[in-house]
Amino acid sequence: MTAHRATPAPNGAPSGKVERVSTRPWSRYRTIGAAIRAAKDGGVISVVAGVYRESLVFDKSVTVTAEGGEGTVELVAAHGPVLVVRAGRATIRGIALRGREPGAVAVAVHAGTLVLESATVTGGAVEVSGSAAAQLRHCVIRGTSSTGLRAAGEAVVEGTALTVEEVGGDAVVAGDAARIVLTDTRLTKAGGGGVVVAERAALTLARCDIGPTAGAGVEVVGSGQARLTDCRLHDLAGDGIRVAGSSTFGPAWWPPLRPERSATAPAGAPGDAGGVLVERCTITRSAATGVALSGSGQLHLAGSTVEHVGGPGVLATDDSRLAMSGNQISHAGQTALAVRDRAEVRCIDGTMADSAANGLFVADDGRVLLEGCTLRRSEYSAVHLTGTATAALLECTIADTPEFGVRASDHALLRLRGGSITGAGLGGIQVDGDADADVHTLAVSSCQSGIRIDTPHRPLLADCDIRDVEQTGIEIARGAALVARRCRITACGAVGVLVDGDAAPMLEDCEIAETGGSGLVIWEGATPVIRGLTVAGCGRNGVYVADRAHGSLIDCDISRTGYPAVYVGADADPQLLRCHVHDAGKDLEQAAGARATFEECWSSGVADATLPTEADAVRLAPAGPRRALPRPPAGPRNRAADLPALLGQLEDLIGMARVKQDVGTMVKLVQTVTRRREAGLAPPPMSRHLVFAGNPGTGKTTVARLYGQLLAALGMLTSGHLVEVDRSTLVGEYVGHTAPKTQAAFRRALGGVLFIDEAYALVPAGNGTDFGLEAISTLVKLMEDHRDEVVVIVAGYPHEMKHFIAANPGLSSRFSRTLAFDDYSAAELVQIVEKQAAQHEYGLADEARATILAYFTAIPRGEGFGNARFARKVFQLMTERHAARVADLAAPTNMELSMLEAEDLPINDTGVAAEVVPRMAGDGDEQ
Repeated sequence: MTAHRATPAPNGAPSGKVERVSTRPWSRYRTIGAAIRAAKDGGVISVVAGVYRESLVFDKSVTVTAEGGEGTVELVAAHGPVLVVRAGRATIRGIALRGREPGAVAVAVHAGTLVLESATVTGGAVEVSGSAAAQLRHCVIRGTSSTGLRAAGEAVVEGTALTVEEVGGDAVVAGDAARIVLTDTRLTKAGGGGVVVAERAALTLARCDIGPTAGAGVEVVGSGQARLTDCRLHDLAGDGIRVAGSSTFGPAWWPPLRPERSATAPAGAPGDAGGVLVERCTITRSAATGVALSGSGQLHLAGSTVEHVGGPGVLATDDSRLAMSGNQISHAGQTALAVRDRAEVRCIDGTMADSAANGLFVADDGRVLLEGCTLRRSEYSAVHLTGTATAALLECTIADTPEFGVRASDHALLRLRGGSITGAGLGGIQVDGDADADVHTLAVSSCQSGIRIDTPHRPLLADCDIRDVEQTGIEIARGAALVARRCRITACGAVGVLVDGDAAPMLEDCEIAETGGSGLVIWEGATPVIRGLTVAGCGRNGVYVADRAHGSLIDCDISRTGYPAVYVGADADPQLLRCHVHDAGKDLEQAAGARATFEECWSSGVADATLPTEADAVRLAPAGPRRALPRPPAGPRNRAADLPALLGQLEDLIGMARVKQDVGTMVKLVQTVTRRREAGLAPPPMSRHLVFAGNPGTGKTTVARLYGQLLAALGMLTSGHLVEVDRSTLVGEYVGHTAPKTQAAFRRALGGVLFIDEAYALVPAGNGTDFGLEAISTLVKLMEDHRDEVVVIVAGYPHEMKHFIAANPGLSSRFSRTLAFDDYSAAELVQIVEKQAAQHEYGLADEARATILAYFTAIPRGEGFGNARFARKVFQLMTERHAARVADLAAPTNMELSMLEAEDLPINDTGVAAEVVPRMAGDGDEQ
């Protein structure tokens, strides 16, 4: 054998003496192992073609090459792995490596570095562990019954032009804190998944092809992280990409949610950003979900395509976070993008098309932001929100669905800015159940109907354009409410705006034109407030007021109608102020018994006119200052008749002498304001918004409810209903969420009282800031915009409420009056117990009354003392003790069944009813 000094290899391989291995009898080394043992560190071994049956162990830096080129040398394991690296840098070129057991390890790297070039590994897995490293270039791993390539510990594996195929388990697995980087790699025909990343491992794939596989293409669990770039995942029996847990996004990847354009994913390795990044990848022909995100997984999907999958295109559940930008999801077997549980998704410039269910489905407490997205050709509603879901759609295009463009149901909250909805078979938007919506600058066209509101809340429509719909432009369902401002409804086949029975919407500065039926229809029992409405070019009436309907129309313009411009049915009593009818065949038609009122209304250019001309309308107008806009009537019932009964309820409340006096004073002030207005005099200044300062259980909620009913009876509020909220109702969890939540709560209170309990919780402690201040700022503006439509009452502990009022300059001017709710005396607490007893058909024995009085006198009262709710708990405890006592009686009398005795209040040695104090907490503070 001839030996010579090697020249440095161009790829950086160590140089040194070249030892030659051959199976021929005269060779110096007939085994590769013998040559390795003899070689010095950095040596090179050239192996002549042939089959070598041995297992190699490397503990030094050695290079072993096939002298005849790739595939001419086959190394077959004699025992255990065919190749083990324990130290140094082992370089293997052009050699086929075959293990003994397909389910075992064929190549093991425990320490040091393995460089495998142009090699084929069969009959076992490649395993890299500890702090070892491996570089696999132009290699093939095939024919294992378990995993093809596995990395554990803190190992680092780099693969270039690697193929892993025909393996029984997962093609590649990274665990612990290992790191795998694969470039131009093909993973195919795996009995499990393509790649699994577990624990704290990290994966980088570039220009890789994965599929077919019997499992998921890529799976990330634990707190692993991954980056996929320009990869193709296809023909998968499981999910395309499944993330059941991951490391968290860095702050640059998950910026605060804000109305302006969101940031796209930054460049950098996964270790710099966290989570899972998928860029410019294609996922196709997955039997399950294209991208499935669950647990606490966090993923950014950018510039990628998900198509022809059996399940949802993208699914986010649990507490996962998903950022999407510039993606296309098409031909999903279910919904294109589905969000459930508490998952949060942000999607920018995406397309969702041709899904077999919804384009977007959000349920439970899922939260979604879609910006600049297109949703087309879904089999169900393009967007469906349910549960307590929250979704914001900014400048989105929705088209071609047989159901609704957007449907918000249950307790969902919809926020929509800009964009368009076309070709919706059932309607552009439907808001039903207990859902709420805030919709601005939306264009709805070529749909069956425009927008339908069927919720007790007051959704807001502003600056929307509804045109070319087959049926109704806007429908407010029975008992529903809506605020619509500056909306335009044109070219409807039927009615422009339909206000169904008992609905109470508010329309301001809207326009209805060119409808096949009537422009505005007000049905039986409805009480809309319509200001500044323009109605023109209707096939039937401009305004149709059905029998027994109500409402107010102020400063409206009605023209070019096929039927009489205004029709009023029997027993209907709408109020029309400063309305103008012109260029119509007939201005007014009223059924027998109609009770409409017209003030300063006139007509011009009408062939059959009933209303006066403009000059006559001005001449006949009431003297004095121009009349304020009227409030909608409450219906046939006279609300003013309720005033004595409501004042009686207030007086019957136990204690609260100062509160009763203050409320009585305000009632008299409101009555004076009303009389001055009726006399044409300017009203005195007054603020209806109040601060209720007092400890828990002192009757604040009870008085707030009565106060709203009193103002409704006095004509200052339209309904007087109470909407009770707290910080959790008003404040969102991320930037941009608070204002819509606050606006939604405020709209529910329009016409009544918004009662904010523990309002001081909106102000952060110390000098910090949080979203509570945003809620306060939003409230201040809403109170100014709707000063005549709502009363706001803030309540809480006296000292904390002073801090609350000082938190925003606008609060002190709007809350100029504070009602102080004193703690109940011991005698008053006894009266509350007696009142509770009477309501439940119980009586108090004299001895029991005396015992309760002594107990209330002795009980210590801290800041959290429950007052009336504490008294209710005492009564509840006594009834439980009483039930246990009389249950043992064979035939108890009515007296025994209803009389509470002193023994029903257990007093311990310290004079405290031990079972009461731990159970003091309770809801509400009513007597």
